[in-house]
Amino acid sequence: MKKTLIALAALGAMAGAAHAQSTVTLYGLLDANFQSYKTNIVGAGGVVQNITQTKIDSGGLNGSRWGLRVSEDIGGGMAVIGNVESGFDLSTGGSSQGALFGRRANVGISSGFGKLEIGRNTSSYDDVGADYTMMGATIFDPSGTNNGVAANATGVASLIGGHNTTWIGYNSRFNNSVKYTSPNFSGFSAGVMYAFGEDKTQANNASKTVSANLKYANGPLLVSGGYQSEAAQNSVGTLGGKPALENTLLSVAYDFGVAKVGAGFNRAKFKDFAVGKSLAAQKEWSLSVAVPLGATTISAGYAQSKGDDLGKSTGYGIQALYSLSKRSTLYAGAASSKTYDKLAALAPVGSNVGRTTTYGAGLRHTF
Repeated sequence: MKKTLIALAALGAMAGAAHAQSTVTLYGLLDANFQSYKTNIVGAGGVVQNITQTKIDSGGLNGSRWGLRVSEDIGGGMAVIGNVESGFDLSTGGSSQGALFGRRANVGISSGFGKLEIGRNTSSYDDVGADYTMMGATIFDPSGTNNGVAANATGVASLIGGHNTTWIGYNSRFNNSVKYTSPNFSGFSAGVMYAFGEDKTQANNASKTVSANLKYANGPLLVSGGYQSEAAQNSVGTLGGKPALENTLLSVAYDFGVAKVGAGFNRAKFKDFAVGKSLAAQKEWSLSVAVPLGATTISAGYAQSKGDDLGKSTGYGIQALYSLSKRSTLYAGAASSKTYDKLAALAPVGSNVGRTTTYGAGLRHTF
């Protein structure tokens, strides 16, 4: 009897140890806001019209989502990892990316040499794409970080990824990709991602994306750089190479204690654009500051994008965050941007066409 009890206890201990080697984590974020969005357009007969939309919106600070992370220790300092993440619009309940796990769906290996993941991944450029902004890439961030412009756009107007956009922007998630992220070496880390365009046909070359970053974060100082080339599908034999959107970013941020400041410098370039030529590079920069005041943090920023073909775009924003608890945050803010001059070439001289203004207040909760 005693031997039987000892054996059962040993089996129970082994089962507990095996269970401890595998983890499944459910997590999520809920973010909704009340928003007023105003834009100026040229209507019939060249008359400038102001259009204001008041609405309940999702994702003021971060996109609403839920996901699962899994990890299994397989020994030797290695683990099998996986992550599926679904984004949704909290105001409607619909999918934000049009796919069940549109934000992320991957599996891979983690070890002392870093992480290798395959599937649908965020790009390595996106991993450092908001390092410079002290506003956290929210809807009030004037640079319009990660606004999802398409590299295979067919018209100049489609360069503008979304409302309140000053910078050109980029796509942040890619299917059919392999991604490597290095471990941290005394503050230094790096990453690279390659997305296979599985859309090759007899008449068209496949699209592809390559993305990389290098980062140094130690104490109050953060310096990072990122590069991303999004090459669209194009006809076989097309002269001049594949059409592509290239972004090259340098970020610097420093925490002085009483305030955090950040600066970003980006070069956005359309090569062999759909209109039949490459567009001149947009030189983009952004400055921002965040000041903590107890449970409240006040942030503000200014951004600009300028180039010979699209002209100049400017924007500014301000926001306030109030921490209700460790997981819940109230927020309010405003942002305004004036889109590219050349897009409003037919507008009346001196008009405010292309000016977009947003006011909003909302609540974010993480779990």
